[in-house]
Amino acid sequence: MLNERQEKIIAILRNNKNWMTGKELSAFLNVSDRTIRSDIAYINLYYNDMLIESNVKNGYRLNMEALSNLNIHSDQMIPQTSFQRCFYIIHELLFKKNELNLVHAADEVFVSYSSIENDLKEIKKILEPYPTLKLVRRKNYISLGGNEEDKRELYVNLLVKKIKGNFLNFDLLATLFPNFDILAVKELLEKIFKKYNYHGREMEFPVIIAYIGTAIERMLCHKYIQAGGGNENIANSVEFSIAWEFYKDVSKTLHMEIKEDEITILALILRGKRQADTDNRVLLLNYDYTVNQLVNDILEDIYIQFDVDLRKDEDLKKGLSAHIQLLLERKKKNIHISNLFLDELKYKYPFFFEMAIRVGKLIGDKLNITIDENDISFIEEHLGGALERMNSKNKYRVIMINPNNQALSSLCIKKIESIFHERMIIVGSINYFEKKEVLKAKPDLILTTVPLEHNLNILTVQISIFVNSEDEIKIFKALNSLDSDRFNEKFVMSFKTMIEPRFFYFDLDLDTPEKVLSFMSDELYNAGLVEKDFKEAVLKREELSPTSFIYSFAIPHPLSAISKESKISVALLKKPIQWGEFQVKLVLLLAIKEDNQRIIRIFFDWLSNVVSDSKKLSSLMKAKSYDEFINSIIE
Repeated sequence: MLNERQEKIIAILRNNKNWMTGKELSAFLNVSDRTIRSDIAYINLYYNDMLIESNVKNGYRLNMEALSNLNIHSDQMIPQTSFQRCFYIIHELLFKKNELNLVHAADEVFVSYSSIENDLKEIKKILEPYPTLKLVRRKNYISLGGNEEDKRELYVNLLVKKIKGNFLNFDLLATLFPNFDILAVKELLEKIFKKYNYHGREMEFPVIIAYIGTAIERMLCHKYIQAGGGNENIANSVEFSIAWEFYKDVSKTLHMEIKEDEITILALILRGKRQADTDNRVLLLNYDYTVNQLVNDILEDIYIQFDVDLRKDEDLKKGLSAHIQLLLERKKKNIHISNLFLDELKYKYPFFFEMAIRVGKLIGDKLNITIDENDISFIEEHLGGALERMNSKNKYRVIMINPNNQALSSLCIKKIESIFHERMIIVGSINYFEKKEVLKAKPDLILTTVPLEHNLNILTVQISIFVNSEDEIKIFKALNSLDSDRFNEKFVMSFKTMIEPRFFYFDLDLDTPEKVLSFMSDELYNAGLVEKDFKEAVLKREELSPTSFIYSFAIPHPLSAISKESKISVALLKKPIQWGEFQVKLVLLLAIKEDNQRIIRIFFDWLSNVVSDSKKLSSLMKAKSYDEFINSIIE
């Protein structure tokens, strides 16, 4: 069984998609190079495959083909990590026994009784977001108390965490529901969707199946949800008809009783996962405040806070309006939905997530509802789509020079676009270099499959027609070079003025995020650069969602620009500390002046580029002085 650090190695390499040295990995995970080598050897041994490739010159890289071929059946393995044992205990309590004998549980997973006691403490932490759930202890026996909705939500969320990274593998999902054929259930639902010409978001379908599997398991245990009152809107919906027909057919096969509240809950979940309606609905939130007015207020706030103008994006307005309505329906019924891509959305697109947090806070305050990270991530999807539409003009323009036949040329272009579509757009493909044609396309980058010399001031990279891994690295480096040119002028100089030696702390010896933030905020306040409530605002932002990243750094900041001057306080901690899900060594505290909101966007753009450049990020982590840190930024 892999330990937490080994799982993080796979996650980091998966996100990076390029070679990383042992020193870079050790900087992120705060261990020695030797430990990294041992971990990677164990990972490959564990999977009996070369999951992580190694190269003396380049370091390590994830073998994506090997990853896609893995088929890991977690239920056949003895739980070894604390999380795996917690999952095992909760699974036993939900689907096998009303009470669990702790002595027997320790024997089943081959650990000491004291280890099980520690796992119970972890389970109590896991239960904290679910207000009705609690562990009930009777000597050496435990049971799980609370309402049915929270129990199911808990298990689905644990499922998502347990098999994330392999969630599209329905064969693996099927092993977690041994009492019935979840694949047959999936096919039945797809058949009914087709009958009603119903379309959902394909990538969220596994979460729906995970919920249905959990619901069926609980109903087989004679545990049912009470939805708490009717809902005329959902009862007359296509989702209700689908849920009713689906459960009617399932009950014939599994011989279980189906209650109307179960149909209602499934209908609400389907509605929450459905593609946004295109009609412009009007929902009255209170006496004279409609959902459309709320959306307009949200987009105006985004413009003020982030200097991003989405106020004329009608697709975004319709999408957010429909999403808010569905969100309200779910909250009224206490239905919570997990987002399979929460981690990727949060850590890969930090600026989008930051905007979504701001929007979620506005929606929560206006409607007096609680917004969690999953709600925020769904909002981010809407905002991200709008920003991608707006930013498509800012993608690098690339022209291909490729004298090969059309079929080969087309395959080459498709492969490049599939890998780099988020950062560039191929605006033309020509057989030979003609200065007039090239200038007409206004490219930022020329990719050529043959040797090429010219006198234009345009970055040019030669690749092979089949675009191998070496070519991917060449293109990646070229895009990073363009990024560097784009950001150097407008960011590096402002960065140097914002990071002062007096607010740079090396080997800061504090052991909790609260202590670190209090110290750094107090120093800024004592220097007269932030308002008195700055520290409280930073801590409140952390409560919404920790600002830590898997790469061992955190970017704390308040939700609004409330500083007197724009500064970035930097702390390199003496020892890594637990910050949310991750161990953190580097802290960048943002204090931005109200009329400098554009800096926030520039900063997060820079951050996205640094995360994709493991060498630069590693050099930031290893800096031992102010000058070294600044030099690693501007080089």
